[in-house]
Amino acid sequence: MEAINTDIICALSNENESLAFHNESGSAPLRKNRFRRNLKEYFREYCEVSTIQGLSYLTKDISLLEWLWWIGVLLLCIVGCTVMIYQVFEKWITTPVLVSLATKETHIYNVPFPAVTICPETKVASRCLNYTKVLSQMKQNKPISLTESQTFDYMMPLCQLSNHESKLREQEEETSRDVFQGSDSLDDYAVFLSRCKAVDLRRHAYCQWMGNDVDCQEILTPILTDEGMCYSFNMIDVRDIYTDINQMRYYREGRRNPDWSPGRGFNQEKIEDNFPRRAFLNGAKNSLIIALLTNKTDIYYSCREFALQGMRVSLHMPAKIPRPSQVFFSVGLNRLTTVSVTPSYMTTTSAIRTYNPHRRNCYFEQERKLKFFKLYNQGNCDFECWSNYTVEKCGCAQFYMPRDNQTKICSMAKRKCFERVKASYTHKIFGERLRDVKGPSDCDCLPLCTELDYKSEIATGQWRFDDPDDVAVDGYEDYYAGFYASAVKIYFKSPYFLSTEKSELYGATDFISNIGGVLGLFTGFSLFSLAEIIYFLSLRLFENYRRYGNWAGPRTE
Repeated sequence: MEAINTDIICALSNENESLAFHNESGSAPLRKNRFRRNLKEYFREYCEVSTIQGLSYLTKDISLLEWLWWIGVLLLCIVGCTVMIYQVFEKWITTPVLVSLATKETHIYNVPFPAVTICPETKVASRCLNYTKVLSQMKQNKPISLTESQTFDYMMPLCQLSNHESKLREQEEETSRDVFQGSDSLDDYAVFLSRCKAVDLRRHAYCQWMGNDVDCQEILTPILTDEGMCYSFNMIDVRDIYTDINQMRYYREGRRNPDWSPGRGFNQEKIEDNFPRRAFLNGAKNSLIIALLTNKTDIYYSCREFALQGMRVSLHMPAKIPRPSQVFFSVGLNRLTTVSVTPSYMTTTSAIRTYNPHRRNCYFEQERKLKFFKLYNQGNCDFECWSNYTVEKCGCAQFYMPRDNQTKICSMAKRKCFERVKASYTHKIFGERLRDVKGPSDCDCLPLCTELDYKSEIATGQWRFDDPDDVAVDGYEDYYAGFYASAVKIYFKSPYFLSTEKSELYGATDFISNIGGVLGLFTGFSLFSLAEIIYFLSLRLFENYRRYGNWAGPRTE
């Protein structure tokens, strides 16, 4: 009997050990299956109550074909939604700024009258140099005087290179003294251009402003440009444009402390006697008229190819240094040119000030600093970039370029270097931009966020200023018979104009609205749907565990 009981006890013990072994070895798969089952039930519960469209169909008792249909629809909606959200995001990143017409017209009184830079095509009077005669003598290897030689050298930066080839060879061989040597060479050159100018404002010019005769010397300021000695009207004094680091002893001081800047506009507390000047009314009777006389003995065509005598005129913003060799229109001899002007004014909303300058594609006035200019604009930045590039390649600057005390004026021997640099500069700059590479030559000259320009309509006709029927020249016919006249009349076309405005294309509100609209269109997703997802991933899990000891809810076994 005892033997039987012992066998039964041993058998039960072995059976318990076997069951324990099987339970231990199968606990991991059981836990894994239980997690999958809980996750499936939890997801089913979410799909049944979710406000996202289509999820409830996945939990219903439907056929396999129906289930595949709704899975396909859901996937297509997700793909379409993703593609459209990507396009909205890409547009927000690449083109965040919208340029549109302003909703209200602007009066011309709110912008300055354009700065007008006038450059006589005749650079020196015949009393200083008969350019054609000296050029002819040099080509025939005939002797010329020392004074003629030095004066002819002064004309080299303004005339075509081929006229001065022999002089350049002499400079390369160091057989003659360069007129641009020495620390005072630029001042001497400015004095030469002023002393030998073909147009004397005291005797050979007539000016009228807003219907009133004015002294040309009072409203026109001499300025050195890439066209030599020119005259500017309504331009901010160069000392308020250039920094102190730039050499400017040769500039005559004009009117200082302007009442206007591109960023802030005019001082609203000061209505009268503003500078830069502004026009109260439009039309030809409220215009600027400038007429210049050129002595017939001073006319020569050998300095340049395709030379048009008279004067060239450049309209520009008062805070911009003009480049009349680049942008201009010509007024021929005995011609009257009428120019009707319409301002082109770009403003920028403060909403995009926080954007990166390259995203909004512009700089605010004090956002970008230049070495040689106090006032930033795209033209001044390009000019400084061009000057720096010239100094880097040739070791000198042209006479009209901004420079510091350590930079020399380019000598005659550097003329060929300058011509090569001028040709390579454009190719290098545009090559870097086409390759979308920020190279050393790209000076990042973005436009101003508040930019002012002037669009012009030009008409020209013959002007017989010395006609005997003209009472103004009565008694002076013989005197005026020795001159050609060139005149320009400039006025605002209309009293109002439509400006343009840079604003946000997609602000934060617009971006969220567009994303929400796409999500709602494809899936019915809303902020309430987002709250549901957060609830099921956080609060619901915590409450289930607190109540039932299981994150998925009540145990089913």
